[in-house]
Amino acid sequence: MAEEQPRRMGIFRHLEELRQRLKWSILAVFFLFVFFAAFRIQTADVGGVTVPYPWPDPLQPAASQFFNLTLNYLVPPDVTPVVLGPTDAFVVQLQSALFLALVSGMPIVAYHMGKFIAPALYERERKVIVRLVVPAVFLFVAGILLAFFVLLPFTFRFLYSIAGSLGARQKFLSLDQFIGFTLVFTFGFAATFELPIVMYALTAATLVKASTWRKYWRFAVIAIFFFAALITPDSSGVTMLLVAFPMLGLYLAGYIAAAVHERRKASPAVSP
Repeated sequence: MAEEQPRRMGIFRHLEELRQRLKWSILAVFFLFVFFAAFRIQTADVGGVTVPYPWPDPLQPAASQFFNLTLNYLVPPDVTPVVLGPTDAFVVQLQSALFLALVSGMPIVAYHMGKFIAPALYERERKVIVRLVVPAVFLFVAGILLAFFVLLPFTFRFLYSIAGSLGARQKFLSLDQFIGFTLVFTFGFAATFELPIVMYALTAATLVKASTWRKYWRFAVIAIFFFAALITPDSSGVTMLLVAFPMLGLYLAGYIAAAVHERRKASPAVSP
């Protein structure tokens, strides 16, 4: 059976299709942002079952609830959160709402982008994308969970324990610095988990041979430590190491996956 041909479209139809997909993606993220910034999640007891429901409350919306949960979970109890400017709290609330909107709206954005590029792909190319997207999403989520539940709590405890050892009687944390530190570290660390997918995709596309990943591993180590220093907002070096060491393991995993793919592709097909 002949493989299904990609659907051909003119440039203006492509642009119109892209405009529509972007419009719905942006609208989805915008309405989610408004929801998280203006509605509070409350609960009600219905027949012995706790049911959550939204309630308008722009002063303490879902974004503030999420921020407070994050702050209480990550920051040691002897650290006092402070607001250093009149607009800091408002900006932090908006940043939290935008973060929640982007995360929760990502499936909608991915759906529309997939619908946009799918007509231009062969059937086999669509299958390759599916094989890459599933592990990419899994690794990204794994990176977020590891950063949030393991690395960030350790980082905050470690850094503030040094302040205590130096004789600091009071420990403060700006809300603006906290949200910036947390979001940059979480997203940056989650992005590093895409390294094996990128390496495998480049090798599968015959752009980079697996032997190249092995040959230039020393340069890769330097680049990994540079990237880790770039995405960690503190200058202690501790968080840089916490990011760099997992990336070294991910680089090794990417090389192994690329080498296995090349070996499997080069081996002759075995007839049943």
